[in-house]
Amino acid sequence: MIGRFTLLSGLLICTGLVAVLAGCATSINKEHPMIVTQPDVAAANIYFIRPMTYRERGIADNPVVIEFNGMELLKLGKGEYTLLRVRPEKILLKTRNRTLFTNKDEPVEMTRELRMELAPGKTYFIHIRQVNEEFRGVYYVPMPVDLKTAKELILDAGPTLGGRSAPIDALSQ
Repeated sequence: MIGRFTLLSGLLICTGLVAVLAGCATSINKEHPMIVTQPDVAAANIYFIRPMTYRERGIADNPVVIEFNGMELLKLGKGEYTLLRVRPEKILLKTRNRTLFTNKDEPVEMTRELRMELAPGKTYFIHIRQVNEEFRGVYYVPMPVDLKTAKELILDAGPTLGGRSAPIDALSQ
């Protein structure tokens, strides 16, 4: 009887730990001046999509940092997408990640940029596309895509944070 209780307790504790650790890796910098939280304020809607990749491990699996105009906006986990409401203006969107090079002992930082002008009331879909250059490391390119492509990309990505309240697969043209 005591053996069963100990086994059952251990199993429940392990299940709880797995559930906690399996949570989303995406986080938002709520202090960013571009984020709009008031529903009556004009804003652009941006979905950030990072599909699941199957071949990468280690540092390439870490959340990708996404900056707007030089300030961290969010960290996007592998296999996740989210929605943010932001101020409509010209932006410099930058992805930032660390990667391993064949001839380097320590990870190096990689960045890629996209300039955009956001319009109020418009919805944007940004694919955070992984590029693996084998010996030169992994980096992430921010690419605007249409709704049809976004729906294809989320087949390997689950909604998190803002994406849960307005999932891409529920949107129509």
